[in-house]
Amino acid sequence: MDTDTLLAAGRSLGTAIALGLLIGVERERKGDSRGVRTFGLVALLGAITGELSNQLGQPLLVPVGLVLVGALAMVAYWHDHARAGEAPTTSMVAMTVTGALGLLCGLGEARLAVPVAIVVAALLVLKGELHGVAGRFGRDDLIPILQFGALTFIVLPLLPDRAFGPQGSLNPHEIWLMVVLVAGVGLAGWLLLRFAGHRYGAPLAAVAGGLVSSTATTLVFARHAKAGGGTAMAASMVLLSNLTMLARLALLTAIAEPSLLPGVAAVAGAAVVACVPVAAWLLPRVRREGAAPLPEVRNPTDLRVALGFGLAYGLVSLLAAVGAQRLGAQALYAVAAVSGLTDVDAITLSVTRLHGSGQVGGDVAVAAIAIAVVANLTFKAGVARIAGTPALGRACAAGFASMAVAIGIAVMLMQRAA
Repeated sequence: MDTDTLLAAGRSLGTAIALGLLIGVERERKGDSRGVRTFGLVALLGAITGELSNQLGQPLLVPVGLVLVGALAMVAYWHDHARAGEAPTTSMVAMTVTGALGLLCGLGEARLAVPVAIVVAALLVLKGELHGVAGRFGRDDLIPILQFGALTFIVLPLLPDRAFGPQGSLNPHEIWLMVVLVAGVGLAGWLLLRFAGHRYGAPLAAVAGGLVSSTATTLVFARHAKAGGGTAMAASMVLLSNLTMLARLALLTAIAEPSLLPGVAAVAGAAVVACVPVAAWLLPRVRREGAAPLPEVRNPTDLRVALGFGLAYGLVSLLAAVGAQRLGAQALYAVAAVSGLTDVDAITLSVTRLHGSGQVGGDVAVAAIAIAVVANLTFKAGVARIAGTPALGRACAAGFASMAVAIGIAVMLMQRAA
């Protein structure tokens, strides 16, 4: 065995022992009858088995090693089970997983074993917190998660991954993938709102509402102001929700078409900077006003919501593709302005698809997204004025106007630099 092989084997064994010690420390801290030494040795056993499998070219040693580790875990805790009358299931599983992680290290997959070991240790350490969260989950909280799983792992694989329609703009699998993406981001905000909104108040509620639906959040705070609530509080929460909407667009862009992220991030950053003077004007008034309500938003994984977004995305994609192909960028901008009035996600994802397929340039794509955002902000300024009060309408209009001007300047600078 040459020096390089010995060094690689030493690193694998050392990493396995370190992972075993990490999990063993947690088990010993919890009063487990087996602790640091036992878990370290189990990980080492797994690593040696993996190394032997590699060196001897015997892949059957891998399942044999897993069975051996599992048997050792059962035997190790057999007496504990006999004394307590209850099987220490968590400890047995933790020891078996530790051996499997050692086996991964021995097989040369330490880069996979290390993050998995950290996750395992976190799950063991956070027992109380996880039980607390699980205890707070009710039927209404689990249904959206199950619905998201159905949208992702049942519906998505069944859809054909083929392009249909003019310019190949309608791909059922791609359309539903965008539905899953938007629903996933919305679900994160929805859960954040339900489980942390009451504890952390209106700012977190505005952020969570912006992840799910900034339009619904704007409407809630507008009605709060009209019912006699604080105007400054409502205006600041509306602005925060819509800034979160821009962050959501940047996240969707980063996932769907990373090459467009710098441009979209520049647009979002310009809007944030433009809001600083308005926020500085509102903040002293917010401190004198009472608490604001938590927005009630629809479940983003509901089938009707998903189908509605899927249809909207498909229609916008069709119009954007046909318009860009036959009439050029101006038609795309017109589609962005109209569709952006009520929803910016569909046009953003449609534009990222067009850019990814080479049908539009990066500057045109970013400009179309910016136009959709400005149209959306204009619509929400009207919502704040009509559903709220004149004072709220003026405050929101000032914030949105400054954001729109900053976005326009950012787009013009990017186009000049292109």
